[in-house]
Amino acid sequence: MPYSYKTSSDYIDELHFDYIETYSFQRGEEFEVRRKERLAEYIKLKERKRKRKLTADEEREFLKLSDEGETRYLIDIKGKFHPSSEKIQVLKRTDPKIEQLIAILRIEAKDIPQWMCAPVYRDAIVFYDDEGNIVSTLNICFSCEYMATKMFSEINADVKVYELLKQFFVDLGHEIEIR
Repeated sequence: MPYSYKTSSDYIDELHFDYIETYSFQRGEEFEVRRKERLAEYIKLKERKRKRKLTADEEREFLKLSDEGETRYLIDIKGKFHPSSEKIQVLKRTDPKIEQLIAILRIEAKDIPQWMCAPVYRDAIVFYDDEGNIVSTLNICFSCEYMATKMFSEINADVKVYELLKQFFVDLGHEIEIR
């Protein structure tokens, strides 16, 4: 599937929504402990696979665990929210904070960050219509300053957008480290 790129200003200007929910996911002590356990199990099964054939159950578990190494989004391709997701805020379109969000995303993308790391999305915004249907999801990685709506659909934004978005999320109650 080919990648698509859109600026954050084009993204927000083309989006029609009635409310948002903000989420935090893939963070916290419990999540990290569970992730390390899954990684250890994957390494164990991988080693056993090299030495001999795995049982059908072990092979299913190995495939499931190998998929976990990929980039994770708040909502998967089946429409399910990440198991570690925690809803932080719900804001109606009329809330003044939404105008602040729109203003942040409308900043012209002049200085687009180009880190050489894979994004680990830990914060996201889900946009809904007036009937409660998801219109779009914006996954955000503040570590490598990267955004995507879903796999292969990237959002380019200015470095200033990430600084302001980080503060926006912190003000809403997200536990993001401010540097």
